[in-house]
Formats: sequence, C-alpha cells, structure tokens
Amino acid sequence: MKKKILTLLVGISTAIYGYGQQNEGVVFYDQKINMHKRMQDESMKAMMPEFRTNKMQLTIRASESLFKAADQQPNEENESSDGNGATVRMVLRAPQNETYRNYETQRSIELRELAGQKFLIEDTLRRMPWKLTGDTKKIQGYDCLKATMTNKATNQPIVAWFAEAIPVPSGPVGFGGLPGLILEVDVNDGDMIYNMTKIDFKKLSNADLRTPTGGKKITEAEFNKKRDEFMKEMGGQGGIRIIRN
Repeated sequence: MKKKILTLLVGISTAIYGYGQQNEGVVFYDQKINMHKRMQDESMKAMMPEFRTNKMQLTIRASESLFKAADQQPNEENESSDGNGATVRMVLRAPQNETYRNYETQRSIELRELAGQKFLIEDTLRRMPWKLTGDTKKIQGYDCLKATMTNKATNQPIVAWFAEAIPVPSGPVGFGGLPGLILEVDVNDGDMIYNMTKIDFKKLSNADLRTPTGGKKITEAEFNKKRDEFMKEMGGQGGIRIIRN
C-alpha cells in the first residue's frame, strides 16, 4: 500500500511540474515582411525580393515576456542597374528593437531603434479590443482559437491565433492580452506575419528576462513623430538604404 501511495504522489508531482513548465521558456517566430506592399516605386520593387524573413524570439514566464531578434540579423543587400549604367545597391537593415510586457503589473518597456539612435519608451499596458470569432485551427500541434481586432491608430486589421493550452497572455511584438499564448499574427492582410516555429519550455534565470535599458527616454507620441519625420525624409522607404555607384 505504501509503495502504491508513493508512486501516485510521484506521478502527481511530475504532472504538476510538467504543467508548470508550459508557461516558462522561449518561443521562436518567423517574422515575414512584405516589402513590396510598403513601396510605391515600381522600379524599387524590381530591385529587391518581395519578402524579408527575420528570426525572432519571445522569452516568457507567466505574466512576463520579452520579444526581440533571435540573433543579430544580417544586413540584406541587393544589386541591380538603374537603367542609366549605374549600379544600385540596396541595403536592408532590421532595427534591433526589444519589447517587454508584464501583464500582472500592467507595465510596458520598449527599446526602439530609429536612424541609428535608440529610444526607451515606458508606459502602462493598454487593453486590446480583441473579438473571438469561434474559428479554430492547429498550429504546430496546438489547438488554437482565432481573435481579431483593428488597430485604431493605423486602421489596420489584426488576426491572431492563440493556444489556451499555454497559459501565457503574451505574443510577438506587443500583441497579447488573450487567455493563451499567441502563436500566429497577421497584420494588415499580409503586410507582416508572425509564425511560431518552435517552443523550448525550460526554467529561466532572471538574466533571461532582463528589462530593456539604454537609449533616450521618450514618449510614444514623441517617438511616432520622429518616425514619421524620418519616413518622410526617406521617401516612405524606411529601413532601406540606396547606394548608387
């Protein structure tokens, strides 16, 4: 009888430990950006591939998360002729941004890079107006539910798929607030798509989930103004550097 009770207790402990690990670890995503949809100049579209894919990661622990590039993203270069004998080299560089969210304290910290400068934005979390549709699908073996919303600032539709089996209210970039980890996000009908590729559940150290630091402290509104001014100077081709030889 004692052996049976001991075996049962060990089994329960293992199950509890395994379940607890479902809300702590590192989630890996592919970020697919449609570069052509961001350009109006047809000649520029012809000089570069339609899509750019970046490797991203979301470190999660219960109500906390930190989203950033999985590693240093290499610059992407493309060369072509401008039709006048000159060689045009286009350099695409992904900004090294970090997004920290704490849904228990309702705290948000973002480190954003713009034109070679880094800015730190601290704020309180805003509630996202998600609507559940009732649609379901499987992503990497997880049963997922569909949620939709519209970004009021940009009027862009957002579609997210989340897994209730992973009790984490986070997702890629700043998306979250759903009763489960977001595994897939579609921004503005394919402008930008995040797809979960792998989840590594494991115990984290405090260093794994360190909040972003450095950069000039600035408000969201101030950063948006600087970003809009920069995009205007770049002719709407932010993040793309053109070199003519």
